[in-house]
Amino acid sequence: MNRIKEELAKRDRIRQQVLQIRNTGEINMFDVENVKRLAYYYNCYDLIDYLTTDRAGYVNLILTGKFN
Repeated sequence: MNRIKEELAKRDRIRQQVLQIRNTGEINMFDVENVKRLAYYYNCYDLIDYLTTDRAGYVNLILTGKFN
């Protein structure tokens, strides 16, 4: 049960970090390398991990607002 809660909490953090990067208005959210650069700048380490491990999932999240 804890593992499920941790996964849901991580997804919530990733969603919040995506919104944080998006709200800067500095880059196109499909420019993954620059999203990663800004994520480093804003200390969004869950997002960096997500971009590194599941790029297709990130694009799906941007397009639909839902995780795979």
